[in-house]
Amino acid sequence: MNSTMRMMFAVALFLGSPHLLIQGQQNIRKISFHVTSVRQNEAEDYCTEANCSAIRFTVEGYSDASSDSRIQYLLECVEVTPNGSVHPTMGCVHLHANGDYVAQLWDESITFPITTPNGFVANYKIKSEKSVIK
Repeated sequence: MNSTMRMMFAVALFLGSPHLLIQGQQNIRKISFHVTSVRQNEAEDYCTEANCSAIRFTVEGYSDASSDSRIQYLLECVEVTPNGSVHPTMGCVHLHANGDYVAQLWDESITFPITTPNGFVANYKIKSEKSVIK
């Protein structure tokens, strides 16, 4: 394994990216995800050494589970950009309210297979999920 691959693997281990690290989560299912709200704020718990900036994206939405129920989700992704760079080291897909997206449901996260400027996409961690009747 060359040094670039080792670095990508280390980043994947740290951030839990399913594109780079698949063994951590086993069950994968393709879903359609409807976004109902998106918020972003500074992630003050990251970059405590002031050598980077971080934005936390919080997304609410749902996926239809059956003809009479759906699963509501609260998702979170943190995008970290080193100081002096215009591109994040691991980007979050920027989603929009009232948008429908093809996604992959993992055991503990949801991935939207859309690339960012540097090509690396972080997964959205599932903070909560619940089944509701339509």
